[in-house]
Amino acid sequence: MIQEQHGTFCPVYRAIGVLQEKWVLHIVRSLLGGPKGFNELSRAIGGCNSATLTQRLEGLEHLGIISKATDQEAQGKLARSIYTLTPAGQELQQVIDAIGNWAEAHLSEEVIKTPCAG
Repeated sequence: MIQEQHGTFCPVYRAIGVLQEKWVLHIVRSLLGGPKGFNELSRAIGGCNSATLTQRLEGLEHLGIISKATDQEAQGKLARSIYTLTPAGQELQQVIDAIGNWAEAHLSEEVIKTPCAG
């Protein structure tokens, strides 16, 4: 069993800390479908307020999981931010797939068929 002992860095412990933050895996899962603007991303994950979404996006960008670009084709409108997964973020597809496989194997049919966002 991997665990943190005497202040030793434990990558599993740190990764769980990042990924367990509310909305993080929902954001990643949504961006696995391709780049999205802020409002599109907000609608895709559903239920996350703008301040929290902004905070999570900034944190994921700081960690190198997503990148933010400005849409240069705004044509007279306010510039629009586009969020994309980095290669490190794209590797989380394996984590999402593993969670899905586990859910299908161990959760009841009733729980699995409950509608979800994204």
